[in-house]
Amino acid sequence: MICTHDNKKKIYAFDSTSIWQCADCAIIFSEKGREPFDSKELYNTYYYKNEIAGRFNWWLELVVKAFRFFRAFKIFTISPRARSILDIGSGRGFMLCYLKKFYRYKRAAGTQISRGAFEFSRDKLGLEMYDRDLLELDFPDASFDLVTLWHVFEHIREPERYLKKIRNMLTKKGKLVIEVPNFGSWTRKLTGRYWLGLDVDYHIYFFTPSALCMLLKKYGFKIKLVHTFSLEYSTFISAQSIISLLTRSDQFFFRYLQVEKATSMNLRVFGHMLLFLVISPLCFIVNILLFFSKKGEVLLVIAEK
Repeated sequence: MICTHDNKKKIYAFDSTSIWQCADCAIIFSEKGREPFDSKELYNTYYYKNEIAGRFNWWLELVVKAFRFFRAFKIFTISPRARSILDIGSGRGFMLCYLKKFYRYKRAAGTQISRGAFEFSRDKLGLEMYDRDLLELDFPDASFDLVTLWHVFEHIREPERYLKKIRNMLTKKGKLVIEVPNFGSWTRKLTGRYWLGLDVDYHIYFFTPSALCMLLKKYGFKIKLVHTFSLEYSTFISAQSIISLLTRSDQFFFRYLQVEKATSMNLRVFGHMLLFLVISPLCFIVNILLFFSKKGEVLLVIAEK
């Protein structure tokens, strides 16, 4: 049965919301999970300015595309024989595009509720796209060799219903890949409310390695790999969280990098850039050392049907 989280305890209290942990399933969640909100309105107004510029400044968008190419290669190494994939919350679809172009995927589908990103993926990249929530779609059983959720699972309202549906959609021995911020990370414990992975305005659920694996096993998945390092995210999340703690600045540099909230270069921005140059190498080393410790910044779980 789907856990109702009635047996819960409060572990964080913020100005606008609280964070709770379920004593039955160990899942951590915010009050937003029990409040109605319009997901399409939320993400259309924040995550993507339009289908061309994307979420960040133009130079950082080039870095994002490079990471999406690396992500496509990672998918290939996870399941070299796979030829069909559904990427839930697929951004602007660059990973799917690279899988079709370089790895000969016959079917590379994605879901995206942000209108601009959806239209870019469908019209500019020619991808098979769906602008609805997964639970509103009707895919036949055994439709995909792979299903992926890259920093999406923490945003959805009904994770258990997702897992039940995903398992039916996977082929025999099909794989599910989930990457989320690791609530058990070293900087979450060090920086508390300044941890970038909290993002309480948009994240509903939070996961530790043990809690996520337990949830996957509940729905019949076999855990194949767990680690807590991301070349794309770990160093930045760690550095930004520590800098926010030191400066009490509430993710100032991260917000500066985003198109809609960007401001011109000034002494404050320059100071934060210098802090990043000093702190980032140390954070990179720590996260590498914590690769298999379950204390790293980003949690990746690969599970098999």
